[in-house]
Amino acid sequence: MNFVNETDEKLASLLNLNTNFDVIRREIGKDVKVILYFLSSLADGERVNELDVSLLLSNNKDELDRQISSGSIEVEKDVYKAFLAISSGMSILLFEDKIYVVETRNYPSRSIDEPATEKTIRGSKDGFNENIITNVGLLRRRIRSEYFRCEIFKVGDNSHTDIVVSYLDNKVNKDSLKKIIEKIKKLKVDGLVMSDRALEEKIFRQNFNPFPLVRYSERPDIVAAHLLKGHIAIIVDTSSSVIITPTTLFEHTKHIEEYRQVPIVGTFIRVLRYFAILISLFLVPLWMLTLNNESFTSNFFVKISSESPVPVLVQIIVVELTIELLRIATIHTPNHLSSAMGLIATLILGQMAVDIGLFVPEILLYCSISSIGGFATPSYELSLANKLIKLMLILMVGFLGATGFIIGFTGLVVCLCAIKTLGVPYMYPLLPFNYDEFLKVVFRPSVN
Repeated sequence: MNFVNETDEKLASLLNLNTNFDVIRREIGKDVKVILYFLSSLADGERVNELDVSLLLSNNKDELDRQISSGSIEVEKDVYKAFLAISSGMSILLFEDKIYVVETRNYPSRSIDEPATEKTIRGSKDGFNENIITNVGLLRRRIRSEYFRCEIFKVGDNSHTDIVVSYLDNKVNKDSLKKIIEKIKKLKVDGLVMSDRALEEKIFRQNFNPFPLVRYSERPDIVAAHLLKGHIAIIVDTSSSVIITPTTLFEHTKHIEEYRQVPIVGTFIRVLRYFAILISLFLVPLWMLTLNNESFTSNFFVKISSESPVPVLVQIIVVELTIELLRIATIHTPNHLSSAMGLIATLILGQMAVDIGLFVPEILLYCSISSIGGFATPSYELSLANKLIKLMLILMVGFLGATGFIIGFTGLVVCLCAIKTLGVPYMYPLLPFNYDEFLKVVFRPSVN
């Protein structure tokens, strides 16, 4: 049995030619007989047709790479690697004693739109989609440097998911890069169905830490800006979010809108956002502390004006969980029903609960303001972590009073100071303190 026939049988078996409807096998050529394999669901039809024409016009036995006009072409020796190439949308040519891999990929994907979670008034409106080739191209449009690198890996025994590690070779920390690549190469998983989130859990081992260790972004301009600062971007096929690492707490508090305005306006927006994040964490616990001190409450907070048979702690927990439940329900509610959802939340859960004396109005007020601060947090993952920390502080204040708040606050600070991502302290540049970098955190710097 010659090489072509043997390889043909192996590929037909690996691809389940008789079962999978999208596996196409063709025998093409006049004087030169070539066997062509491709997947109709992932290959570009026009490129495959061009490839067919090129093969039909071939009438000699010279190297095929001189004759084929459709895309790049490489020679592969391993049959299983050829199978993986077909599975990713490539076309395979079997000729004499060689396996030719031809670029014909055309992944199904949605259009390039502005990300819904990272909107901006000014600036570009393009965003990543689920096509890894498109996502790399969006970065290359913005970084045309000879130091730009895109290393590709495959992860998953069954999924063989493509992962691209992107960085600038003259900016990146080589030790951090080496750690990331080594962890990716050592991954032993069945598949990355949840794509980037599953990869993050495998690489960074977050365990019980609620705070995000990486930053996700769907905007190519944000990712490109981080690459220019020496960060590493991890692009996972089938995901529209790109992982940015290493990251600090303050990286999660920045937003693209700050850099689309003049520095003084950007600084105002940034400081206001910091204030909103602090409100989302500490407003309700601090208000609970002042309830037993009428003079302090009268000067700084609104005191409770009515009585309720339900304890204050229970009211606050119920309201906080209800607001979170409404947020979850809103995500799963179709757009044309969102107005009805808002009406239910306002009238039934809000006004009627106050009218029947179940909740006091002040609790609804402070919990609502706190939730608005959470919505103003740029990072969705950080806002969820803050919500969990706030609930823990509320419980500790409810049971232990001022002592509980001090213990909770101290534990929060210690936890944040103990976190490191690829050796980078999570609270940098506050702890360890770096004056110049800290000024850039507080004040929006001018664009270089």
